Amino acid sequence: MISFINLPIPIFLAFREGLEATLIIVILLLYLKNTNQKKYNKYVYMGSFLAIVLSILIAFLFTILFGGFTGITEQIFEGLSFMISGLFIVSLILWIGKEGPKMKVNLEERLEESIKKQKVFSILILTFIIIFREGVELVLLLTGATSVGSLNQVEVIVGSIIGLAISILIGLFTYYGVRSINITKFLKITNILLILFATGLVTYGIHEFIEAGVINPIINEVWNINLILPDSFPDGNFTTPEFLEIIGSLLKTLFGYNANPSLLEIIIYPTLLTLIGYLSWRLWKK
Repeated sequence: MISFINLPIPIFLAFREGLEATLIIVILLLYLKNTNQKKYNKYVYMGSFLAIVLSILIAFLFTILFGGFTGITEQIFEGLSFMISGLFIVSLILWIGKEGPKMKVNLEERLEESIKKQKVFSILILTFIIIFREGVELVLLLTGATSVGSLNQVEVIVGSIIGLAISILIGLFTYYGVRSINITKFLKITNILLILFATGLVTYGIHEFIEAGVINPIINEVWNINLILPDSFPDGNFTTPEFLEIIGSLLKTLFGYNANPSLLEIIIYPTLLTLIGYLSWRLWKK
């Protein structure tokens, strides 16, 4: 069953990653088109296809793994997965901060170098690595959103298809000159949302370790505002307005919101947010 309340989350995540991957492909294809070297297009297509297939296989693997544990083992596995996923996304955020402002130029230079040296197979590898990285990032984002929030697999699949379809449509418009996209501005805006999401994933991983009894929370519950802004939908409390349940659920899914956090979570979240944000800003400013 599909809840239309949850659909915007996978749509946004798939759109964000899909558009970045699509624009990268468009940059490569436009360069080949403008330099009259369209005979190399097939290597871009082959690299993209292989990356998409492998990303789908990894998505199935994650789905199987997340459903294969119970009890404390499940909490430890999920906690570890959330933290690794969050840190991996952080590394991508920092990479985007460093490469984002000059991504188009770098891609074109690497493509031209491959053609000049007649290492056309490296065009396939270049495309594969870049698109595969986006695919893995999308898998991690969707897995985290599904596990933290109340998304089900049908909602993830439907939302992802819609988000990817929109990104591909914009990519086609860009390629055929109907519409242009400011890649730098797009990456800058969405990077902020990724920083919030990655911080939430790592913090929720720590929350799972606390639930499993692996980490000391310092203080188990500093406050509890479930009656004001619950972190689930529905929360089982008939007195809570539905719109607050929806807002809380969305905040939990996207940014790791917790209505009754431990002291350790309260310390970790702003510390990580500030550190990642500062590093990303410094790299981008350079």
